[in-house]
Amino acid sequence: MTILLINGSPRKHGNTATLGERFLHDYPHTTIHLADHPLHFVQDHRDTALPQRDTTDDYEQLMTTFAQADDIVLGTPVYWYGMTGQLKVFMDRWFDSYTNDFDFAGKRVYLLVVGADAPQTKALGITQAVQHSCEWLKMTFQGTATVTADGPGDVAAMTDLPGSYWQLAAKLHAQV
Repeated sequence: MTILLINGSPRKHGNTATLGERFLHDYPHTTIHLADHPLHFVQDHRDTALPQRDTTDDYEQLMTTFAQADDIVLGTPVYWYGMTGQLKVFMDRWFDSYTNDFDFAGKRVYLLVVGADAPQTKALGITQAVQHSCEWLKMTFQGTATVTADGPGDVAAMTDLPGSYWQLAAKLHAQV
């Protein structure tokens, strides 16, 4: 079993990254910080002779690592009631892979969301976007753990994580 943590936060050592590392502390895994990788917006070339692929950024490299993982943990803070731009662009680019016969099927996806202001409610759109993407690509969406945190170091200092965290951790543990 191979686990990949994709940190969609622009802060490599912020609450989202910390939550991901806490979630996976007992498991060997690879962490990708999307902030370290240039990604271009998806370009839809279906109505042209151009290939549905952009090889001028790090997307293909990221998907090589993604392909090797059985379990994908996506992490994002809540930005204006949605996922970060970094994670959104990465997920938009899944269309490039899909049109080039990338096999998403069977991968298990776990979502970690951190927000300061009622993220359990205000981040529902993030969960829906990831869940619907998983359904379309035949990946298995395992669920969302949502944590309320704002200040630097809040997640690291938490002694009690919410029930959604423990429920999602139990699902990962059942796969190991």
